[in-house]
Amino acid sequence: MSSVRNITVPWVPLAEFDWSFGRSGPLPWNLTVWSILAVFTALPIWTTVELTVWVLHTFERWRGIYFWSVLVTTWGVSIHAVGFVLKFCVPEANWILATVLAEIGWVAMVSGFSIVMWSRLHLVIRSSPRTLRLVLAMIILNAFLFHIPTIIFQFLLSNQATHARFLPFMNITEKVQIVCFSIQEIVISVIYVWGTLNLLKCSLNDKAKNTMTFLIIVQVIVILIDVLVIVLDYLGYFTLKAVLHSFNYAFKLQIEFVVLNEFKHKIAKGGITGNGGFGGSLSFDNKLLGLPNDNNTVDNNSGVTVVVAAGDSSLRTTQSDLLGAQHGHAEEQDAFEMQYLGRYGRAL
Repeated sequence: MSSVRNITVPWVPLAEFDWSFGRSGPLPWNLTVWSILAVFTALPIWTTVELTVWVLHTFERWRGIYFWSVLVTTWGVSIHAVGFVLKFCVPEANWILATVLAEIGWVAMVSGFSIVMWSRLHLVIRSSPRTLRLVLAMIILNAFLFHIPTIIFQFLLSNQATHARFLPFMNITEKVQIVCFSIQEIVISVIYVWGTLNLLKCSLNDKAKNTMTFLIIVQVIVILIDVLVIVLDYLGYFTLKAVLHSFNYAFKLQIEFVVLNEFKHKIAKGGITGNGGFGGSLSFDNKLLGLPNDNNTVDNNSGVTVVVAAGDSSLRTTQSDLLGAQHGHAEEQDAFEMQYLGRYGRAL
């Protein structure tokens, strides 16, 4: 037992606990604080395992922006949580390693989740490719503007020799980046809600209306979660925010799959119009996201699923015509594929 070492940490009552950037080194002992840390670290790690199995089982094609962004975000959640556990709870952990893990995970889950949201915007915004391009440009620009300086200051803050000198800069940077990234997600959610409302205008189907209303409520929940994180940061509860941040994105990923499943199982089967048919511009295409199709559809080899409408001859396309087109133009991309798949990369 000679290798066993006792590490003494001071006990601090919860009312006097310092949650801010000003505290450096391992967390003081408080049963409530460490219990919160244990719970909200274990949950994201378990969510990563669960979502990884779900994604690999559900996706028909292990490629494409949506597939990889979901996986990257999912694992970023756990890497971020592990990095902060090493930083807060393991006195002998190398501070460089802990910071690297925490920041890699932070970038993957924050910008990764925005890419997840962006990559399924086309489900409700099909007539405005310019909107999709602007949203993608916003994500890339914000990543350079706010990830890089925050990572630099985090390293300087984690180093005991430079902690006090750069503490004021990190306080400002932290508040700016958390607001900007939250606004970014809110903007994407608002665009999604706007596109969903436009689809509702075309709907005569009560089931579709109920589903779309539910999807709007889900997006509002995502916005409220971002507001909670901002409030914690501005009240000086950085440590609590850092602990909850991984769980926050793990929860939002779960919500993301609720949204996807609602589209896949309700909208794709019931349609947007009252007679159960979609029309070419309102159908849900599972293959665009790499999911297996489970509705009565015909694949036209472009990633676009054509739904054969039962009651409208103007919307009806025969399977033989589509199969003939498939054999004649197997490698030719259509306009939709160029717009949503070819331009942004059908597969990574």
